[in-house]
Amino acid sequence: MASTPRLAIDETKLKEYLLSLPLDLDVQSEWQVLQFNHGQSNPTYLVICDGRKLVVRKQPPGKLLQSAHAVHREYRVMKALQETRVPVPRVLSICKDVNVIGTEFFVMEYVQGRIFQDVGLPHLSAEERRRVYHAKAKVLASLHSLDVDCIGLGDYGPRHDYCLRQIRRWKKQYLASVSDRHQDMLDLARWLEENCTGSSSKVCLLHGDYRLDNILFQEEGTEALAVVDWELSTLGDPWSDVAYMCLGYHLLKVPGLPFLPKPLPQGIPTEAELLEHYCQLAGREVPTKKEWVFYLGLGLFRVCSIVAGVGARAAKGNASAANAAELGASANKLASYALRLVMSVQKSPAPASSLVSRADASMHLRLKLEHFMKSKVYPAEQTLYAHALTEERWTIHPLMENLKQEAQRSGLWNLWMPADTAEGLSKLGLEEKWIGPRLTNEEYAPLCEMMGRSIWGPEVFNCNAPDTGNMEILARYGTRAQQHRWLIPLLQGRIRSCFGMTEPQVASSDATNISSVIRIQGNKCLVEGTKWWTSGAMDPRCKLCIFMGKSDKESTLIHKQQSMVLVPMDSSGVRVVRPLTVFGYDDAPHGHAEVEFKDVLLDAEDAILLGAGRGFEIAQGRLGPGRLHHCMRLIGMAERSLELMVERGRSRVAFGKPLAALGSFAGQLAECRIQLNAARLLVVQAAKVLDREGFKGAKGDIAAAKVAAPRAALRCIDQAMQVHGGAGVCQDTILPSLWAAARTLRIADGPDEVHLATLAKMELRFTRSML
Repeated sequence: MASTPRLAIDETKLKEYLLSLPLDLDVQSEWQVLQFNHGQSNPTYLVICDGRKLVVRKQPPGKLLQSAHAVHREYRVMKALQETRVPVPRVLSICKDVNVIGTEFFVMEYVQGRIFQDVGLPHLSAEERRRVYHAKAKVLASLHSLDVDCIGLGDYGPRHDYCLRQIRRWKKQYLASVSDRHQDMLDLARWLEENCTGSSSKVCLLHGDYRLDNILFQEEGTEALAVVDWELSTLGDPWSDVAYMCLGYHLLKVPGLPFLPKPLPQGIPTEAELLEHYCQLAGREVPTKKEWVFYLGLGLFRVCSIVAGVGARAAKGNASAANAAELGASANKLASYALRLVMSVQKSPAPASSLVSRADASMHLRLKLEHFMKSKVYPAEQTLYAHALTEERWTIHPLMENLKQEAQRSGLWNLWMPADTAEGLSKLGLEEKWIGPRLTNEEYAPLCEMMGRSIWGPEVFNCNAPDTGNMEILARYGTRAQQHRWLIPLLQGRIRSCFGMTEPQVASSDATNISSVIRIQGNKCLVEGTKWWTSGAMDPRCKLCIFMGKSDKESTLIHKQQSMVLVPMDSSGVRVVRPLTVFGYDDAPHGHAEVEFKDVLLDAEDAILLGAGRGFEIAQGRLGPGRLHHCMRLIGMAERSLELMVERGRSRVAFGKPLAALGSFAGQLAECRIQLNAARLLVVQAAKVLDREGFKGAKGDIAAAKVAAPRAALRCIDQAMQVHGGAGVCQDTILPSLWAAARTLRIADGPDEVHLATLAKMELRFTRSML
């Protein structure tokens, strides 16, 4: 089980570290350090001192794949599980100082028990085999029943698109670790991506590598004593864990695969029996055959990627197991079996009735929204615009609140909220009317475009920036307390918010330049800095600022220096310095403000989002959908401008002819239509990719849309202004305010140059990979 270490460590430094812990170890006693033979992942050592046994688990040496071998995550999850029904070894300490034994490691208590590496359990009776397998299912059901928020793991991983993210993660790791790629593995990845439809299951804590040989059992019984190897644990779809537990039944069917008995002995439940036993314990329905095969395929894909990586590490000489090379050679056999399995149950197309019903519901929303815009919003524009020119412009006109109430009653509220975000709000006790219709980004695009035709449109339906981005942040990353205090009133339209990122003294398009400071001192944090272009801060209903600042300037990881905190706008030390104008428009009552934060003292638990050093991560998640929503609204601005241009061209007469019949009008109109339609297609494409692959996968598409949409809108608006003449540049039309908003969006949420650089970098990388 344990022998002389194959991967040597500095035993003297390890001894010094262990003696520094409050463990009552005897410095004079004989010490022995052995390495466990079992396991292919993080090297694990048994330390024996005067009869006391400890286990040290460390990262392997050498260059590692990104996110792999994260022992700090293992430590965190095992610590969180100490007082639950899920048995784990007691963790004692974590050491991030790589100067001790070469890499990061943690220490835990040794658990005396037995590990069954042979899934056939040849030395047990038939009844004992049944009990071991049932105990394995029982522990997994207990794990999946935990409330991740209650045990402090609510931020342990993203809560959406788990299966799709897993497919991409393991595909990326496979491509990164293997140079001679197997076609069946690539085809399997493609099939999984095409057939990934998401899950209706509640997000659970997953083990991620739940196998029989990752469980310690009683030496003389069948009770599970401890679950180990939590390296791949995360939040996600419980069925992937269940399928992984059942992979042994399929590994037996792979021709030539080493180390597995064929067939399984008497007493071991069949795959169907074990699945049904888990479902009974967990209170879940057994999945359909098609669903089950997908999860099995996903599990086998992960095993293939892991095994291929083991083989690659063996070739480099830094694998932790002696049989690594032999195991790595089986990856291609596994991939071929997995592909045959998933292809045996091709995904049937969705029933035509369900596709039609969803399309009908989306079209019904679109028609209802169009009617509301024409009958309610457009007629209100002149009143709202006139109010914005008075001394009372920083107050809320009753007409706006009336329109919002009518939109709520019409079911046109929070149209922006995607389904995966909405699922996370089930525990808040909100009525369905506050959550919205749960549209995809692609379905939301034409609705957002229609709202964008009016400067005041998005607010009427609670789909306005920066509130939508802030609500998504709170929904995805906020604690329950933060959501109850801020998210619920925002969803109900009772308050508004702002986002404090841009600063006057630095180029804020590079978030690493941020100079504002968040000093975390025990259970308090102190906020210092000046922000400007803080949209919404002038609004009397604005009660919250999501503030980004540096909490650890000394960190060598520049993207871990920033944090985000929730700052109540009525906090002592918050001062709105002045409104900023956009080409003379102050956009009252919403406004764009310069805001000073001076010695703002906050309760850290109430204020910090997701955790210290996670600000950049949150910002990236927020900017993806937010940028695309701006693009959608820009298409609406451009479309309305063209309508006004056509109307003016037909009705206005000069030199004895309608303007539409003169000179270059037709050519300019056609050029505008071509550029506008091209931009719309880029926006819709980005929305599709964002739905399917998330922000990382859609980054390039969003960058392209973010450059194209403002340019197209500006051309259309500018041409409409030209056709209107003097009326096009004064307060008698909406065109000047549309132009000002569109021009600003070539800078807001990243200037064109940043997005062009992103696209160029991706293109160069792609081209290089093709050579």
